[in-house]
Amino acid sequence: MISKTRSFRDPRNPIGVLILLAVFAAAAGCSTANTTGGDVVVNHVDASGNSVPGWVTPTGGLHANSATKDYIANGGSSSCTECHGSDLTGGISRVSCFGNTAGCHHDPIPNWITAAVHGATAKLAPGSSGFASCQICHGKNFSGGGAKVSCTNNPNAACHGPAVASPHPFPWRVADGSAFDHNSTNTANAPVCYGCHADSPAGNPNNPHRPPTPAAAGTPPGCFNGTMCHNQPGAPHPSGNPAWETTPPAAQPHGDAAKLPPGSAAGFAYCQVCHGTGTNFSGGSSGVSCTNNPNAACHGPAVASPHPPDWLPGDTYVHTSTAGGNAPVCAFCHLNGVNSPIAPPSPPAPAGTPPGCFNSTLCHGSVAPHPVPYNDPSHYAVTSATFPETCSACHDVSAPSTKSGPVCQTCHIAGSPLTALSCTSCHANPPNGATTAYPNAAGAHATHIALTSTGTPIACDTCHNGLGPSLLNLNHYNRAKSQVGPGDVLFLATYNAKSGASSFDNGAALSCSNVSCHGGQATPNWQTDTLDVNNQCTICHALGTDQYNSYNSGEHAFHLGLFGTTANSCKFCHNTTTLAANHFTTLADNTISPAVASATIGGAGTLITTWTPGAGTSGTCDAACHPGNRTW
Repeated sequence: MISKTRSFRDPRNPIGVLILLAVFAAAAGCSTANTTGGDVVVNHVDASGNSVPGWVTPTGGLHANSATKDYIANGGSSSCTECHGSDLTGGISRVSCFGNTAGCHHDPIPNWITAAVHGATAKLAPGSSGFASCQICHGKNFSGGGAKVSCTNNPNAACHGPAVASPHPFPWRVADGSAFDHNSTNTANAPVCYGCHADSPAGNPNNPHRPPTPAAAGTPPGCFNGTMCHNQPGAPHPSGNPAWETTPPAAQPHGDAAKLPPGSAAGFAYCQVCHGTGTNFSGGSSGVSCTNNPNAACHGPAVASPHPPDWLPGDTYVHTSTAGGNAPVCAFCHLNGVNSPIAPPSPPAPAGTPPGCFNSTLCHGSVAPHPVPYNDPSHYAVTSATFPETCSACHDVSAPSTKSGPVCQTCHIAGSPLTALSCTSCHANPPNGATTAYPNAAGAHATHIALTSTGTPIACDTCHNGLGPSLLNLNHYNRAKSQVGPGDVLFLATYNAKSGASSFDNGAALSCSNVSCHGGQATPNWQTDTLDVNNQCTICHALGTDQYNSYNSGEHAFHLGLFGTTANSCKFCHNTTTLAANHFTTLADNTISPAVASATIGGAGTLITTWTPGAGTSGTCDAACHPGNRTW
């Protein structure tokens, strides 16, 4: 007998059919891998039940990128929940999004909890990163979501703590270039920010800085269109405000800030963040162009560039007052002579050299019209007669100046180098200024220079050997520009101690070491201490032969063994009256001259009645301690 085929409309086992249909549905939703847009996988499970290759890659893979873009496309709902459950802990797939802590969801990423890692990733454009990628697991308002980890009540108060009560860290509003600076957030994340900062009447507690004027109808949320904290004339600087943009030719506060060295709220690169990074400042995320500004006296159509029309030397907005650190930004337009009509025909800068103002990569070549830095014989040969013809086009001697080059007294701070010749345009001879005032600190200069009168030829070059401008020393040149003291010291080899080469500690100690004049001992502080020659003998002299001025002749060891090594012991034989006159003679000769040493023996204040020098280091003395002549 032939059985009659039953209709699917009259199932005898409806439960079984439902199970079968569920399997079909699961297969339809979880088993066919396909892509849209080239980098978005809709169904990531292949026909064999395995994830497509690369799906579970922790960072940068199809997994996070697909989930994020799908979440955005669906207005904040995730298709992941169809298989992994509404809380993403398993669902019909029986696979939790939080179960594989060794292979995904941040655990294998070193230092993920730090702002430098997870914060920097969150601030990137949406994809395998961005704010929306955080929302999938932490919830639309970042209060926990399926991950059950809140971003708004994190115990780390320095990050997303209770005091902040928001997903962004503290202090996020400070434009300081730190990891928490919200200015480095990709503006494509604005729709997520909009969840808390949504447009509303003035007074919205989440929009304390937002002007009440909303953006045009239908305009998507953005950082600079009034839908959130900022609008075009309001951030991050008071644009449109007389305090920021005054009427030319008055000084422009925003221009002055832009010309400062790159840093917090200053420099050309700071302007680029909103007005166009890597462009000619044609708008960027702010939508406000610096190259087509209606204020023609500033960045107007006649200029078609971010700098104002009168930026050349001698003009109101002269570019030579711009910090050189901004050169890499200028290079976007002026690289290798392009858009640089005044660039001389000079060879390009060496490979790998960053853009600079005077290395041929921008407007100027390696001469302008001289080398920069100008540590050249022609620099030091300039006179009052040659200055007007060769230098005055770019330089004035002193401030104020509107010319392109620095004034001469940037370095020559004591006087015009055209009238205060040689060292005297910076230093007195000897230096006689305040104790610590560079470059004319008095210190012990006068005391040492005075030694010339005792037979020791002391001059600047004795202690600053080869560091003077006459020898074109670059170190001297650079110190003159920076005005940072104390100066460099390099002793003549003649004054090296027996124990080694002499040196100077120009840090806190400000003392010399291994100088033969001081017996190789560390000297007192150059600027603040003094040396009492008659009462501090052992600060320079030691018994033995380790140093050139060590004492070891005759009966020194015997006498000091009886009386001790003190200044008073020395003065039993050495007369302080003659000591002052003879102590520092012939210091350029690092051996002790017997004639000079013996000249200090005997006389008032000593125990010796008479001292008769003999041959070499010998002699005889008639002393209170042993009357009658005794051979030394």
